[in-house]
Amino acid sequence: MPAEVATPLSVLLLEDNPDDAELLVFELRRAGFAPDWRRVDSRTEFVEALECPPQIVLADYSVPQFGALEALHLLSTGHQDIPAIVVSGAMSEEACVDALRHGAVDYLLKDRLTRLGAAVEHALAQQGLIVASREHEQRFRTAFDHAPIGMAVTDLDGRVVEVNQALFSMTGLTPDTAFVDIIVDDDRPMVTDHVKRLAAGDHQLGSFEVRLCQPGGETVWGQYSASLAIGSGHVVHQIVDVTDRRRAAEALQRSVEELQELDRLKSDFIATVSHELRTPLTSIRGYTEILADDPELDSAQRGIIGIIDRNGQRLMDLIEDLLTFSSIESGQLVLGNGPVQMKQLIDAAGEAVRPVLESAGLALSLDIAPDLPIVDGDGAQLERVLLNLLSNAVKFSNPGGAVLVTAKAANGYVVLSVEDSGVGIPDHEQGNLFTRFYRTSDAQRRAINGSGLGLAISKAIIEAHGGWIALESTVDVGTTISFGLPAM
Repeated sequence: MPAEVATPLSVLLLEDNPDDAELLVFELRRAGFAPDWRRVDSRTEFVEALECPPQIVLADYSVPQFGALEALHLLSTGHQDIPAIVVSGAMSEEACVDALRHGAVDYLLKDRLTRLGAAVEHALAQQGLIVASREHEQRFRTAFDHAPIGMAVTDLDGRVVEVNQALFSMTGLTPDTAFVDIIVDDDRPMVTDHVKRLAAGDHQLGSFEVRLCQPGGETVWGQYSASLAIGSGHVVHQIVDVTDRRRAAEALQRSVEELQELDRLKSDFIATVSHELRTPLTSIRGYTEILADDPELDSAQRGIIGIIDRNGQRLMDLIEDLLTFSSIESGQLVLGNGPVQMKQLIDAAGEAVRPVLESAGLALSLDIAPDLPIVDGDGAQLERVLLNLLSNAVKFSNPGGAVLVTAKAANGYVVLSVEDSGVGIPDHEQGNLFTRFYRTSDAQRRAINGSGLGLAISKAIIEAHGGWIALESTVDVGTTISFGLPAM
């Protein structure tokens, strides 16, 4: 077997007897070390040797000119992190205790040097732990002092031990004060309870917002959390200044509330104006009908009256849309309940729009499944939805096109679809089609009549019935809008 490699070791021997020094070196070699050593016996030589610090010092307790206690004092005051073992021919118990009190890591009698190797290994291991602990503490200190968030260390009673610069700048907190002094009175119970629960072993605590007092009397908001420093009996408190975020959130909330109020006022205005317009408009249309019944009118006069009537109807439809949507927004839309035969509703809607379809050069086809289930709902409002969809199909289809209405039962729903062969809708606009007052770019370019409320109203009515509505469209191919209602 190959011989074990000796462990290099730099040693400073404070020893006035060369033979004893040789004996110490012999025991180190026997313990598996390869010592690189130097012997000194005076203060001057000892200080000079420390300029190239050794790994360990072996000091004779009773060197006449410069003993072990003086060497230990020099190592301590010079902040030299070098472990020292005191050796002596004879040591009283009091002398041993005195050596340990001055910083020796161990002591040995010269007639029992067989323990020297183990003592050195123990000293070096202990020194390694001290160095590692000091490095860890230094890393913590650097992180603590330069942390961008406020941090403080307190004992379990809340007395401040340390404060970093960030928290001092935020609150003016200093050591030897009570941590809760910087917390607004009403928020202090939350912090004290949090610390008590930490001390009781509850480590699953989250963070929460607290108000902090600043030296000038102002209040700032902080996101507070804390953790227990294991084994130290200390609590590490962390506070992130969230004042700007809090103010931004409050400003945003105020803006939302202001916009909601403006929206409410707008809805109230629309409802009021619509009501005010409907009464005179009803009178205008009534008198228009009376004029149209006059047998003495010539064709030109009847054409003018027809224009008045059609535009009056357009205004009436717009007003009804506005009033309906106002009711939906305010939560005042009342739906009737009753059995609705969807086939009858489809037939009626088809007959209502057939003249318009024919004048537009479009063909209407119905594909209604036999034994279509009954729907529980408001027949008038559901017919309104179907008329909205058929009206859109007419508006956005070119002459010679076709409109297909299908109805079938599927998965507990009665599903109706209105399919046209019109211009279609670009993908990037489809997500906005059920938004109130939204009009496609094609509708705006071609100046197609409409309020932009039809699909929004239809969606609200269908969803109020517990149903769903969806759209599929391809440019230059056509659009299909489908909706489903729970079957009875």
